[in-house]
Amino acid sequence: MTVELAYDGTTQVTLVGVVVATSATLAVTSPDDVATESPAVTVPTVTTTTTSGTTANILELAAVTGIAPGDALQVLSDGVRYACTAAVVDSVSKTVELVTGLPVIPDLGSTVAKTQLTASVSALGTANIGPNWRLVWTYSDGTTTRKVAIGAAVVRQLWTSPITVPDVRRILAEMSAKRSNQWCADVVQRVNDSLLQRVEATGRRPWAFLSSSAFIGVARQGIRYELALQGIAHGGQIYEAQRELRFAFDDALSGVVGSLAYDQNDDGKIDEDEARPSLGTIQATR
Repeated sequence: MTVELAYDGTTQVTLVGVVVATSATLAVTSPDDVATESPAVTVPTVTTTTTSGTTANILELAAVTGIAPGDALQVLSDGVRYACTAAVVDSVSKTVELVTGLPVIPDLGSTVAKTQLTASVSALGTANIGPNWRLVWTYSDGTTTRKVAIGAAVVRQLWTSPITVPDVRRILAEMSAKRSNQWCADVVQRVNDSLLQRVEATGRRPWAFLSSSAFIGVARQGIRYELALQGIAHGGQIYEAQRELRFAFDDALSGVVGSLAYDQNDDGKIDEDEARPSLGTIQATR
């Protein structure tokens, strides 16, 4: 996914590491491959261990200080690293319920650590508005060094998800299903990511539309499609639902994306020709 960097303010960026970093750097690289900024990177420092009662779905820990729902965690058991995400954190019982359970029950005393790296990118200015920037992360746990480059764009306005957790919960309720807030938040993130990828595939830049609110209906179709992929659908006809909802998602997006005003030249204004519906569409083949 393209990371959006605000042209007129500081943007916090995050990377989930494959290893638990003890050192890290970040280079913000322009489209012509010039490193314009090297923000300081904050490495994760939260580490604890599993205690008696830990299961594949719920980690009982020596401490949960510094762990919050949505945090990316790594469990090291028998020399194998397992990535997971915290769903519910109980500071009284010192337990962390996971969004998705681990494939094994961790050994007693297994190390559990946060893995997110964070940094703040300063405002890059009007002259740098546009796509094809890169965030180049380099990090190490003292033994293994990783380097990751992620596409970025300097934008006038940051895209905001057109849907929220309550939207997911309402649709789940229609199907008599319940999930944790973090599970629903992950659905929101996947639907939003899918929406952005599909818009970008048309050659358009999501942040150049007037507002993401015009995509609410599309995103709600995306929720139903994502739930079907997770095995939740009306009538229990999972595979049929997946097929039909995929087309419904694409059809809804095709109908919206070509009808919206769009700041083609990134000047912050909607000119007369930009206010007219475009001719682009998204093809959904049945």
